[in-house]
Amino acid sequence: MKNKSTQEKVLLEISTNLDTWVSGDYLAKKFQVSRETIWKAINNLKNKRDYPIVSRKKRGYMLHTAPYLEADLINIYSHKQLTDNLHVFKEVTSTQDLAKQFSSKHCITRPTVFVADKQTNGYGRRGRSFYSPPTTGLYLSIILPNQQQTVIQPGLLTTGIAVSITHVLEKFYPNKEFQFKWVNDIYLNYHKVGGIITESIFDLELGAASAFIVGVGINLTTVKFPKELAIKAQAIDNDNSVNRNQLIAEIIQAIINGFLDYTNPQLLAEYRKKSIVLGKVVSLNTGSEVIQGVAQKIEDNGGITIKRIDGTFQTFTSGEVIKTGFKYKGDHIG
Repeated sequence: MKNKSTQEKVLLEISTNLDTWVSGDYLAKKFQVSRETIWKAINNLKNKRDYPIVSRKKRGYMLHTAPYLEADLINIYSHKQLTDNLHVFKEVTSTQDLAKQFSSKHCITRPTVFVADKQTNGYGRRGRSFYSPPTTGLYLSIILPNQQQTVIQPGLLTTGIAVSITHVLEKFYPNKEFQFKWVNDIYLNYHKVGGIITESIFDLELGAASAFIVGVGINLTTVKFPKELAIKAQAIDNDNSVNRNQLIAEIIQAIINGFLDYTNPQLLAEYRKKSIVLGKVVSLNTGSEVIQGVAQKIEDNGGITIKRIDGTFQTFTSGEVIKTGFKYKGDHIG
């Protein structure tokens, strides 16, 4: 990072030492400026930009885990890879909607990210609402340009990105075992903690998808859910408040890298291993009908093969598993 201001340097230093005292003398010597310059930089960060920095005589300065998502911190944790392509908001209707609006007015040549602390109308597949209260989750959408106009397999893209995201979650929550419900839900202890939606932007002139918008919602510490969600949704950890700015920065990078490597067979193998539907009786909503049967296999294209009640096999590349593990009255599917 070239030509950083003293304020940026100080923010970088104390953000990489969260909840740890950093002395003014140390900062002044490291950046070869006066103590007064350090003091002014800290005051600007505290008073003009609302960073939760504490000052103590003879101890120095400490940055507490920021309660809100901040573009500067996310940029720092992503090594400035998102500069000018990162948009952070306190509240929006939906990051997915913002991404769509932006893509309709701009030529997208680099991954472009939209992040919000709260969504008032967040949604997932088939327009299903995603509860998005402030500061207790992560809500983001990324426009991923398809500059080579290659044919993308949406189902496989979703499974690959799901695995890439859980790799990051496992780093921050090493004692949690994440699972997948086909095709786009991240589960923990058989409760939904996250969802992914992948939508394409089709270019009629090219006859191909010019970009994809990947939306992600994750429940980190949410305690209270609406009544209709309380039975099936939960937070990853109500008591463990991680550094959300660092976590979302690493998730963003994982999605961008995952897009480039989504056909890696190791990702699909891991997805299959952590599936909660394989071998289970499921109910699959295709949009036009509800299919019941046993989930047999996640195919190489990310689709799911189901053995129906009549014994026939059918593969689906779209749809939503709306029920798992139930039993038929008087019926058995082997």
